Amino acid sequence: MQKKLAKCNPDIAEFLRCYINLSEFDMAGDSIDDYRKRLVRNFLSGEINDVLDVLKLKFKTLKSIEEIYYSYWEEIIEDGEYGIDSKFMNHFIKYMALAERLNTFKSFLEYHNKENESEETNEIYDLLDTIRTKDHTDLQLYDIVKERTQLNKDALQYLYKDIEVYLFGEKDDFECKYSEDETKQAIEDLKAKGHTEDDLIMLGYITKGKAFDIETKDMTLDYINKEKIFFPLEFFPIYQLQGLINAELNKIKEKEDLINPQVKSTPKLKTDLSVPQLALLFKMVNDLKPKVFNTKSDAELFRFISANFQTKKSSENGISTQKLRNEFNNPDIKAIEFWEKHLHTMLSELRKLK
Repeated sequence: MQKKLAKCNPDIAEFLRCYINLSEFDMAGDSIDDYRKRLVRNFLSGEINDVLDVLKLKFKTLKSIEEIYYSYWEEIIEDGEYGIDSKFMNHFIKYMALAERLNTFKSFLEYHNKENESEETNEIYDLLDTIRTKDHTDLQLYDIVKERTQLNKDALQYLYKDIEVYLFGEKDDFECKYSEDETKQAIEDLKAKGHTEDDLIMLGYITKGKAFDIETKDMTLDYINKEKIFFPLEFFPIYQLQGLINAELNKIKEKEDLINPQVKSTPKLKTDLSVPQLALLFKMVNDLKPKVFNTKSDAELFRFISANFQTKKSSENGISTQKLRNEFNNPDIKAIEFWEKHLHTMLSELRKLK
């Protein structure tokens, strides 16, 4: 567009320059639309004045004008006589339209640049991207953790949470690249290589049990671990980093226990609910509109559940956040039936309270 505009007549170019590189002073308080209209009016008035000057020299009386047949005016316009140049007018319209489009693109670029300038670079995510793409020894990873946190307890915990959020988003992006048909075919390929269904469960490729797919409203057999199948080593360095952070946090905890043996953390709330039942309960509440939990992400909710609840089968370290994530995405059919039954009971009890 800029190359095309460069070819326009200099008399037109000045109007386009004023439109494309306008300033607040040029606009004089007008909107962009009013400013454009004012430019067009100024151009037309200049052209009309030129035509009038020529016509005044050619026609001295009204009668001399009336004696010219009507179609003659069309002819002189086409030929550009008496200062009436239709081609010049058409060029102005053409180039003004180009200037309008160029101005629109210019505004898009300016907005995009402002957005980029306003977004601060996430140094932690950039660092994690680098760790994923380059080989690091345990010592190098330790040095990174030490440099970033000074092995301070709070800093270590914040870094660990940042990594969890990073993993949650990145793994979702990777999983979306593979369709359900591709995933099922991958399982069939593993079976064709001699793996039994028990092997696939033991190796972590699938989790046994029926689950209800919220999106399709269908029952799906087993949860398939796409990460294990398609990109098992993609986040391995990040898991190494998490292991180092956990090791440092455990060291700090051991020291705190030695210094203050009487101080104990608040015990987790024990529940007879299974992990699928507990996860579905929080999922139903979390999905309510307007939102009930003021959380930045699902990962934050998973961490809360893991840190504060203990089921019969979960360890003292808490429920796995990955397990909670799986149950959120693929609610178990037995858990659905469990809450379907008890929600009816709870509804009856609510009605009694009215």
